[in-house]
Amino acid sequence: MSGGHRVDPTQAAAEERAGAWMARALVVITVLAGLGLVLPGGGWLDGVAILAVTALPIVRVAWLARRWWAVGDRRYAAVAIGLLGLVALGPLLALR
Repeated sequence: MSGGHRVDPTQAAAEERAGAWMARALVVITVLAGLGLVLPGGGWLDGVAILAVTALPIVRVAWLARRWWAVGDRRYAAVAIGLLGLVALGPLLALR
């Protein structure tokens, strides 16, 4: 018996899909930012790109929390949910 870590094939496939999705999202963000630079009045595209860059890691943590909860890893899911709570708390405190 080896001491190596076993890889769950469904988890590996899910990680590959998430990585591919994030790579596509980064391409879209890059295109939006580029168009925002070259198009007249395209400043709003830069804003959308900035919003997307900000949202991407938050979406990733939310996806991981859901995935960890589904596979029964409650500790990691709880940490991810706590992190999302802290991220949500920042703007709320800023508005106060």
